Amino acid sequence: MGQPLRVLDDSSEVLDPALFADTFEANPEGLALASHGQLLCANPAFASLFGYSSPSEIAGRPLTDFRMDPDSHDCIRLNNGDAARIANGNPLCGFLGRRKDGSSVRVESTCSVFRSGSRKFIVLTVRDVSQRERRRVIRDSERRYRAIFDAAPMGIAHSDLEGRILEPNPALEHMLGYSREELRGMPFCQLMQAEDSDRCLRAFQDLVDGKRDGCELEVQYQGKGSASGWIRLKVSLVRGPEGEPQFAIGMAEDITERKRAEQRLREAQKMEVIGRLVGGVAHDFNNLLTGILLYCDLLVAGLERGGRLRHHAEEIRMAGEQGAALIQQLLAISRQQLVEPRVLCLNQTVAGARNLLSRLIGENIELSIHLEQSLGNVKMDPAQVQQILFNLVLNARDAIEENGRITVETRQCELPPVESAIPRMTIPGVMLAVTDTGCGMSAETRSHLFEPFFTTKTPGRGNGLGLATVFGIVKNNGGTIQVESEPGHGSCFSVMLPRIADPPVSDHTPERFSPALGGETVLLVEDNVTVRKAAQGILSECGYLVLEAGSGAEAIGVLEHHSGIVHLLLADLVMPGMSGRELGRLLHTERPNLRILFMSGYEPQSLASDDPGEPVVFFRKPFTGAALLDKVRQILDADCPTNLTSETGKREQP
Repeated sequence: MGQPLRVLDDSSEVLDPALFADTFEANPEGLALASHGQLLCANPAFASLFGYSSPSEIAGRPLTDFRMDPDSHDCIRLNNGDAARIANGNPLCGFLGRRKDGSSVRVESTCSVFRSGSRKFIVLTVRDVSQRERRRVIRDSERRYRAIFDAAPMGIAHSDLEGRILEPNPALEHMLGYSREELRGMPFCQLMQAEDSDRCLRAFQDLVDGKRDGCELEVQYQGKGSASGWIRLKVSLVRGPEGEPQFAIGMAEDITERKRAEQRLREAQKMEVIGRLVGGVAHDFNNLLTGILLYCDLLVAGLERGGRLRHHAEEIRMAGEQGAALIQQLLAISRQQLVEPRVLCLNQTVAGARNLLSRLIGENIELSIHLEQSLGNVKMDPAQVQQILFNLVLNARDAIEENGRITVETRQCELPPVESAIPRMTIPGVMLAVTDTGCGMSAETRSHLFEPFFTTKTPGRGNGLGLATVFGIVKNNGGTIQVESEPGHGSCFSVMLPRIADPPVSDHTPERFSPALGGETVLLVEDNVTVRKAAQGILSECGYLVLEAGSGAEAIGVLEHHSGIVHLLLADLVMPGMSGRELGRLLHTERPNLRILFMSGYEPQSLASDDPGEPVVFFRKPFTGAALLDKVRQILDADCPTNLTSETGKREQP
C-alpha cells in the first residue's frame, strides 16, 4: 500500500496507524467504506446522519438501505463497469437518504474507488444539505419580503413594544420627510398631532396588553418641515412560539386627499342646505323688501325735497336696498341666483355708484376713483357688478379702523394664460381694483378669504358672505381675482374680467320714483297684501286704473264684473292655488291682446315651461317704484304684446 507516512517536519517520526482510525472516527462529515454494495464500516457522523445510535448498527447493511430511490444509482452495487466509471471522477451527487425510522434526509455524496490487494473498495463521504436548503429558502423568503417591504406604496414600519420605530420602509420615509436613520428609534406617536398622540398610545398599550387583536386609527401626522396630513394607521403584533409579543408592525396609508375630498363634500352639502334654506325664505323676504321699497317711494314722492322726514325715508329705502343685496348674496353663494347678463361698461357702474359709496364708507374715509378712458366692456348681470363693487368697498371700509383712503380704479389688462392648444394664450380683460390703507392680512387669513362665512370682523360687522360672493361671481363670469396684502400695509383686490367688443346696452330705469301719467288698466294679482297695496299705490299715483286680486280665482271673478278693457296682467308667479302662470295661460286664451308681466321674489325654476314657444315676461323682486313703472311702460309700449321674456328682453333659461 506504499511507504509509511511521516510527519511533515524536521523529524523522521512515522505516524501511528491508530491515528488514522481516530481521524476517521472524529471527522464531522459522514464517512463510510463499502464493497460489493455492502457497508463495511462508518464513522459516528454517518450513523447519526441516518438516525442510528452507533456505527455498529449499520455495519454489513446494503447501501440500498440508505437511499429512498435505490434503483436510480447502479453505482451503489459497485459493478465492475460502475467502479471503472467513478474511479477517476469522484462524482458529487445528491439524493434523498432513508433514515432508520423511515424518514428522509437530503444529502450530498462523493464516492471514490481504491484497490487493496485484489479487492476494490468505495469510500463514501456524505453531508446533510437539508439545513443548507432551509437557509436558502429563508434567504429567498427574506429577499422577497425585503422587496415587498421596500416597494410597498403604503408606509410600513417595525417597532418595538414601546412604540419606537425599528425599521421604516421608503414609502414611510417619503411620507414623513425623514430619512431611515432619523426614523430609527423615534417613537411613532411623536409624529402625530398632539390631539391624536394620547389616543394612539392608549390603543397601542391595549394591543400589547392583549386587550385587542389589532388597532386601526385615523390620525393627523406631522412630519419633517411642512410634511403633514392624515393617515389611516393599522397596527398588529408579531408573537413568539409561546404567544408572547415580540414586536409590532404598523402600516400607514396616506388619506389626506380623501379627507380633503370629504371636506369639500361637506362644504358642498352645507351649501346645498343653505341653498334650500335661502330658496325657502327668499320669496318671503323679497316680498317684505318690495313692500318697504315701494312704500318708501310713495313716502318720498309726497315729501318736500331736502326735508328732514324725506331724508329719513331715503335712509329707510337704502336699508331696504342693502337687505335686497344681502338676499342676492345668499342666492349667489347657493348658486340659485337668477342671472341676466348684458353688455355694460364698468366705468358707468362705478361712476353711478360714487355718491352711494361715499355715504356707505363714511366721512372719515377718503374715496378716490380713477377710471381709464376707452376701457372696453364686459358682459355681466348689472346687479352682480354692483355686488362686486359694493362688497369690495365695504370690505375695505371695515379694514380701516379710523381715518384712511379707499381707491377704486379701472384699467385694461390681460387675463392670465389659460389651458389651450396655443401655449400661453392670454385674453384681453378689464380690471376693477379696490385698494385700501387698512390693517392688511396675514398669509393664513388670505388662504381662507373666499370661504363662505369666514370672517375676521367683530360680531355684527360682517356675515362672511361678501368675498365669497365676489369670488363666485368672478369665476362664473370667466374672470380671476388676485389679492395683495400684508399686515399693516393695506390690501388690494384686483378683479379681472374678459373684455368684449360689443357696445353696452343702455339702462333707462330712473333712479327715483316720480309720478307720470298712465291711463291703461292693470290687473294686479298678488297674494302678499303689503306688496299688492304698495304696488297699487304706485300705479294709481301715476294714473293707471288698478284692479286688485289676492289669488287667481279672485282675479277671474274681478274680470267677470269688469266690462272694460284690461291692458296688462301683473301677477305674482308663485301663489297658492292657481299660479300666476296658470292664470296667464287662461286669460291669454280669452284675451289674446292682453299684455302679461310676471313678478317673483325667487323662483327661477318656475320659468321652465312645457311649451318652448310660451312667452315668459319676468320681473324680479324686490324692485323700486321707479323700476316697476319703467317695466310696466316697456310692456305696454312694446310692438308685440308677448315678445318680451325677461328684464333684458332675452329669453331666460331656467
